[in-house]
Amino acid sequence: MKKIGLLIVMFAFLISCSNDDSSNKADTGITDYYGKWVQYNEPKNDDPSSNQYSYIFNKDNTFSKTRVYENINVTLTGTFEIITKDNLTRFVLTYKEKKDNAFISSCGGGLIESFTLDKSAKLIDDARACDAGFVFKKSN
Repeated sequence: MKKIGLLIVMFAFLISCSNDDSSNKADTGITDYYGKWVQYNEPKNDDPSSNQYSYIFNKDNTFSKTRVYENINVTLTGTFEIITKDNLTRFVLTYKEKKDNAFISSCGGGLIESFTLDKSAKLIDDARACDAGFVFKKSN
């Protein structure tokens, strides 16, 4: 009887010490980051300014950010890199020039913008730390 009890304890110990990495990984379902990403807002938001921004990420690591509001288009361009580390995917964008301080979403006011890809396959603006962040989803 002691042997069976010892086997049960050892089995329970082995199960409790196992590491299931699959639950820790960010399963975004997106493997192709290139293309158009559009501003995403909750369906209850009817404000026309709530979907004025979009990004296009090109395979040559260039991007363009466009703002369309009240029939005025503003576009800035630059380069980007995708960094994957510790199960996080980040997009780091560097603009060529700074035309409009409010157009580049950065807490520091520089030429760099960054986003984190969340588990629901949305790009979350890292400037949310200073109340300037938006959310983007990949357009079909």
